[in-house]
Amino acid sequence: MKILSGIRSSGILHLGNYLGAIKNWVELQEKADKAIYMVADYHAITTPYDPKKFKNQVLDVALDYLAAGVDPKKSLLIRQSQIPQHTELAWIFNTITPVSWLNRLPTYQEQIKNSPNHMGLLDYPVLMAADILIYKANVVPVGDDQLAHIDVTNEIVKKFNHMFGETFEPVKPYLAEGARIMSLKNPNNKMSKTGDEGIALNDSAEAIREKIKRATTDSGSEIKFDREKKPAISNLLDIYHLLSGKKIEKIEDDYEGKSYSQFKEDLAEVIVDYLKPFQQKRAEIEENMEVELILTESEKNAIIIAEKTLKTVKTSMGLI
Repeated sequence: MKILSGIRSSGILHLGNYLGAIKNWVELQEKADKAIYMVADYHAITTPYDPKKFKNQVLDVALDYLAAGVDPKKSLLIRQSQIPQHTELAWIFNTITPVSWLNRLPTYQEQIKNSPNHMGLLDYPVLMAADILIYKANVVPVGDDQLAHIDVTNEIVKKFNHMFGETFEPVKPYLAEGARIMSLKNPNNKMSKTGDEGIALNDSAEAIREKIKRATTDSGSEIKFDREKKPAISNLLDIYHLLSGKKIEKIEDDYEGKSYSQFKEDLAEVIVDYLKPFQQKRAEIEENMEVELILTESEKNAIIIAEKTLKTVKTSMGLI
């Protein structure tokens, strides 16, 4: 099993990022033949950003990975922009990828509603395919909103293999239990990195309590899991379950006859307690470790792997 996954370096990572991605990375690095975890800084610049803050944001994301348990002795921890083979392979894939595969994607249609439309938004899935295939990864931990991008990756695999010979193997998505934690304000949207939409991994105890207190709930007062009829309380129950380890049925029993406010107070403390070790470890790493040095060492090894793949691709295509 060869794993590649990454998170955009646009804003502070939140609980949804942790439960849907990083927590699973830590578990998978123990099982994988090769695990590469990426700060997706080239993907991040497809939406507006502040160049003066950007480098520190990239390093902060890497710091979060390390604090959560990504081990550079077991996994490679890289910045996408520091491995030039990603974009070189993406250009090669661009020459065989029909535009129709890209402009029909729901993620692209959603992005152009909220951001200036440019080639980077359209071409995002091709670069994502290159990110994965440059390391010949075959398992990709993703949220369900990224499944269409994995489909595009596999279409590119099939087309490349058909045109130039068997080079890449199909890619499987890995969906974890916490893959889709929703916004605290709108349970129909995925948790966001902005405002009161989500719990940042570095939020103070007071900030967490305040955000959960203000979190949207449903009509009625029953604390019951029902994704269709009670999406807001179901999202909060999901978070409680994933952080406490308690089954949802047990949580429902514990809060039978109790108020939303009591449930939310307790949930806030569950989150505070859960994030405390992460926040302590993050502070220790920030003080004692050279995060940029760790990245640079991993990137040297990643470039060796990526260059080998690129040489195979170019040879197959008659470029060398």
